[in-house]
Amino acid sequence: MNILKRNTIALIIAAYMVGCGTKENDVEETKDNTAVVEDDSEEQNTSELELDGDFSEINWNHYAEHMNSEDQIDFQEYLSVLNDDEKFYCFDWCDKELAFNEYLASIESEKQPDIEGVTLVDLDDQNGKELVICIYEGGGNYLILSRDAGKIYGTNLGARQFENLQKDGKYIGAGGAGDLYFCRMKIDSNGVERITFGEVHGEKKEDGSYGDRLEVDGQVVNKSLQDWMEENYGNPAVWIQ
Repeated sequence: MNILKRNTIALIIAAYMVGCGTKENDVEETKDNTAVVEDDSEEQNTSELELDGDFSEINWNHYAEHMNSEDQIDFQEYLSVLNDDEKFYCFDWCDKELAFNEYLASIESEKQPDIEGVTLVDLDDQNGKELVICIYEGGGNYLILSRDAGKIYGTNLGARQFENLQKDGKYIGAGGAGDLYFCRMKIDSNGVERITFGEVHGEKKEDGSYGDRLEVDGQVVNKSLQDWMEENYGNPAVWIQ
């Protein structure tokens, strides 16, 4: 494992350990362990999103040039939205059709939103690869776009809701102090679902010390969190900057 991957995992585990044993959090889940993606952007969820910035044209060719030929084909199918020739339906975040320029203008920021990275990853084994755009401003945002039946759908997630995206579509979802949730996402014309397949919580042991309780697919995993993370979250998505 290279240094960058190891450091990323170490930072995530360190952030988890800071809150371990200091707070307990309960998460409601359905019987099949799925839940609709939570939206923490209620202040931006308005009926009318007004353009209040002068957004210059983004050079999408720069990103395409750094993709392999397969990803370039997928990327072309999103250009109609990225170039504002077509709107996309944005689930959860505002539940309406948006132009890409409207989406950028709605991000609360003192300066023009800046694209930090772009990647293509198949999140749900359907409809090809999703396009994920990371935007630094507004506290960190991920715009996730997908195709279904010739139309483009999407959602917006805050930075803590969509961490450490992997090439196989896994990511780490929002958790409280001392909690991590290991997730996948399903996104199509029916909406967005977060599928939680694993979680780790700090727990107090019989001797009074605190440790980790790692569960995957409903089963306790008797392995250190770092070892499990290196095995399952050691192949991050490649971001084009």
